[in-house]
Amino acid sequence: MPGIRIVGMVLAAVGVVAALAPHWFGPLTQATGPTADLFEAVERRVRGGMVLGVGLALVAVPALRPWSVSIAAAIFWFMTGALAARLLGMVVDGAVPRQWMLVGVEAAVMTGAALWLWRSSGGAA
Repeated sequence: MPGIRIVGMVLAAVGVVAALAPHWFGPLTQATGPTADLFEAVERRVRGGMVLGVGLALVAVPALRPWSVSIAAAIFWFMTGALAARLLGMVVDGAVPRQWMLVGVEAAVMTGAALWLWRSSGGAA
């Protein structure tokens, strides 16, 4: 197993824990204390989800070339981590309308990356 994949697995594990307990990773998630703002509480979890997404991208992208596949896959997996953490935060902390808008944006970017991957692979499953 290449070293980059091991680093990816470690980052994914750290990202999961940071999304579940953002107060444990204060410098990473900027969670210095409790907040009454629901939007900020969810965003703290999303920062951990971004670390999760980077880890997933490092595990999923086997090579940098062809660029059309690696860039789309990295975008897809990065957004997957952020979206998973955002949805977790909305379930645990509560939802505000602005969060739903960001869920839509992230889902749209993921859909675009998935279509890009599908088209790059010639439409084969």
